[in-house]
Amino acid sequence: MYTHNALCVKVHQSLGEHKILAFAFLPRVTYTRDTVMVNEELSHMFNGIADILEIKNENPFRIRAYRRAAQIMEDLPDDAGVMLGDGRLKQVPGIGKDLEARIEEFVRTGRMQVYEDLTQQFPRGVLDILTIPGVGPKTAKLLFDTYGIDSVEKLEAAAQSGALQGIRGIKEKTIANMLKGIALKKSIQGRFPLGTALPIGEMIVHELGTVKGVQALELAGSIRRRKETVGDIDILVVSDEPQLLMDVFVGLKDIERVLSHGTTRSSAILKGTHLQVDVRVVEQESFGAALAYFTGSKTHNIKLREIAVRQGYKLNEYGVFDMKNDRRIAGATEQDVYDKLGLQFVPPEIREDQGEIELALERKLPPLLEQADIRGDVHMHTVYSDGDSTVEQMALAAQERGYGYIAITDHSQSLGIARGLNPQRLEAEIREIDAFNRKGHRIKVLRGMEVDILGDGSLDMDSALLDRLDIVIGSIHTGFKQSREQITGRMIRAMETGLVDCIGHPSGRLIGERDAYDVDWDAVFAAAREHRVAMEINAYPLRLDLTDTMIRKAHSKGLKFMITTDSHDPKQMRYMNYGVSVARRGWLGKDDVVNTREYKNIVRWLKGDR
Repeated sequence: MYTHNALCVKVHQSLGEHKILAFAFLPRVTYTRDTVMVNEELSHMFNGIADILEIKNENPFRIRAYRRAAQIMEDLPDDAGVMLGDGRLKQVPGIGKDLEARIEEFVRTGRMQVYEDLTQQFPRGVLDILTIPGVGPKTAKLLFDTYGIDSVEKLEAAAQSGALQGIRGIKEKTIANMLKGIALKKSIQGRFPLGTALPIGEMIVHELGTVKGVQALELAGSIRRRKETVGDIDILVVSDEPQLLMDVFVGLKDIERVLSHGTTRSSAILKGTHLQVDVRVVEQESFGAALAYFTGSKTHNIKLREIAVRQGYKLNEYGVFDMKNDRRIAGATEQDVYDKLGLQFVPPEIREDQGEIELALERKLPPLLEQADIRGDVHMHTVYSDGDSTVEQMALAAQERGYGYIAITDHSQSLGIARGLNPQRLEAEIREIDAFNRKGHRIKVLRGMEVDILGDGSLDMDSALLDRLDIVIGSIHTGFKQSREQITGRMIRAMETGLVDCIGHPSGRLIGERDAYDVDWDAVFAAAREHRVAMEINAYPLRLDLTDTMIRKAHSKGLKFMITTDSHDPKQMRYMNYGVSVARRGWLGKDDVVNTREYKNIVRWLKGDR
């Protein structure tokens, strides 16, 4: 039975950055065919219900119940229908009789009447407007009821024409932010976050891997390079029965529309996401060449072909051929292709024509970080602030993952929306962490805090208290639109305190939702090196912050990094593979990442100049 560690991410944008809803398969747990899509559809419906109830200004407790139900659906370890049938669903905290009845109705009929009734009250476009920064439920309802604005397109036209000026509650800055948000949405139109595309691709690979005659199959394209957004999903297969394989593919329940159906190539659009999936069948002796061809960026592949020509070879998706007699001399594996061209094997993540080929010719590519190198996760939240689990629950879940340590880094007091800790509550958390560590578990818990960097660069907690902690992550959560000089100054002043070990989600961007801050990175990186402060690589799927290009820039300045999941519950610890992928795309090795150290060594590093 095929198993994998997949993570399917759906974002409910109108809730803000901390409300990413995730469905994650447990590592090494087998699963059945429709687990992802059934649970995801239920989550989508519950979120849709909450959206409309919010627009209608209905009971906030009811809205919150549906939000919670959506998250529960995403977090279920098994298909909701299966759990309903065997009685496990009613044992899940937060699933009462009413929600269970809604789930049963959908599992039985494929419909949910309350969802259909509510969605008929507002056009779909009104809900789409909620995903635009600066547009809340009240504004969306006002725009629809009074001005008939029922789509993002109409909102953009009204904002550009000046029709929104003078409307009570909508300021000139709000309109500018709306237009900026719409432009940001358009910039990734037709592309999908890696956290959405990768698990769906892995699910399809699982399905096709069970088909008779399949000998090999792999994801290819930008999804294999782990780009932060991808346009479609490419899958390569070696099969003795290609027609059977393609029949199974186009017959998958989650296919919305078949674009083509052949014996060597088929394409289809998936339900819900509208992602396109292309499946190609290739010969065994060409599999490696095809995998290299369909994985590398365009410019990477052009350089490979140029190298082949200089050596008297022809390189294409079918193999490496001797141009004298057109005989195939390599192609069954990627390793064979790179070997024949005289290159060190280039990991998929860095096939971007950014110097990797030149180094591969000299066999000087650095060894890249592996997920197995990570020894602990040093950014996570508990019920003390906006997390869903206790210190002990987070620690024991991390222990099961084989970690030697974690850091509990709940928010500081100024972040009221996240129930940030005041000094008294931080003291209580410290006592709880110390008590856990005295129990003799294999895992150790570091005392930490994600402290807000305030508008003037000061830290949102008494320095004497911060000095007692093992790790302090300094993060910006407010004032995103300050000037370049202000944001840069805030970061530098925070590092100058000597209390900050790491800058959290340094650029503040949310993929497709919020642009990065305007920052003088040369100045920030210089200060980080001077004060021995690491940069976080936040593995949260919509952050992936720092980006791969910024990682290379910071690395060139001699900085160290921490890869963290920013987990708010144990299941989100699975995000680590996304952070490792970004680090690999940024050419980082084991020694560049602080939390590859064993417990005693990371404690020694963190003490540093304190």
